[in-house]
Amino acid sequence: MTRGPSSRRAGVALPAAVFVLVIVVLFVAGSAFAATQEARASVGSLAERLALEAAEYGAAAVLRDWDRSWNVATPVGQTLGPFTHALVGASSEVRITRTTPTVWWVVSVGMAGGSLVRRTARRTVNAVLRLELPPGASDAALGVADSARVTGSGLVIGADSVESVPACGVAATLTAGVAAPDTTRICDGTCGVAGAGISGVPPLIEDSTVTSRVISVTAVLTPDIVLPAGAIVTPSPVVNGGVCDTTATNNWGDPNAGACRHHLPVIKSLGDLTVRGGTGQGIIIADGDVVFENAARFAGLVIAADDFRTGAGGGEVLGAVLANDIRRGTGDHTLVANGGLVRRSSCRVRQARLAAATPLRVRQRWWAEFD
Repeated sequence: MTRGPSSRRAGVALPAAVFVLVIVVLFVAGSAFAATQEARASVGSLAERLALEAAEYGAAAVLRDWDRSWNVATPVGQTLGPFTHALVGASSEVRITRTTPTVWWVVSVGMAGGSLVRRTARRTVNAVLRLELPPGASDAALGVADSARVTGSGLVIGADSVESVPACGVAATLTAGVAAPDTTRICDGTCGVAGAGISGVPPLIEDSTVTSRVISVTAVLTPDIVLPAGAIVTPSPVVNGGVCDTTATNNWGDPNAGACRHHLPVIKSLGDLTVRGGTGQGIIIADGDVVFENAARFAGLVIAADDFRTGAGGGEVLGAVLANDIRRGTGDHTLVANGGLVRRSSCRVRQARLAAATPLRVRQRWWAEFD
């Protein structure tokens, strides 16, 4: 018997099943790979954001942690730091470079992430800060809002002191001896005429801005030392273990040299203040009279709400004096006598203002990311 063609057909179920299984496996593998990549991207994105936030934090922290001694102790071109800040999951490292006497460049590097390279990030931010100096004194050694007398071998010298102060950046100039709204109320032997006690270019100058200058300067200054009304102080540099003790209320810095040469505090008196001998520097602000006695020496700016006087033993101010004369009457006036001296020094005034300056962000966008 002859057999015909077989009616048996090869099965397709197994290949189809294998094919479907392969597709499912590929789909699952692709989904897992995509999920893994998305997770890694998310972690990386988080690390990048944390690093940038850390860099921004470091730049902003410079304003919060500013040390005003940097204003006078740091030469142009010098870099301070690094200063480190630890945050949750991130950190920053900050360096500050002085580019001009009043401009500083901040570089803050933020770092975030774990130990794996794919999960770490590093971002850098540049920022620019400027020092906001308080307003200056009038263009004279002594500025008064009402009247002043120079007697008894007292001297008011408007010719700028030629002393050398590191990083001062101020050239010597010729200024007036005494500035006042009405120069006929300035008496040096004869009222309205400069005698041997007042010198400058010119010796006397009319200036109606003394009161406004006093108000504008005192309004922006934050005192480092606050004294009660009627305080009598003999300032002297205080050094412990070779380090200047800036917490001592009688430490007003050292205008000569030594460990306290960069300490120029703002001293605020809540009333009359008597400086009985000693030495200091910076800015004095008194709500009443300021009296120098016993050869007291001060370098910088002295501002009296009422009068400035040199008493027994005299005293010396190297810088400038402003007296607002809030109490006016017979015999109530600024007095430079008993060998007292007020000598103009634009350099010392500049240093005192610089030491009291605070850093501010520039008006435009103050930081930018550095690629």
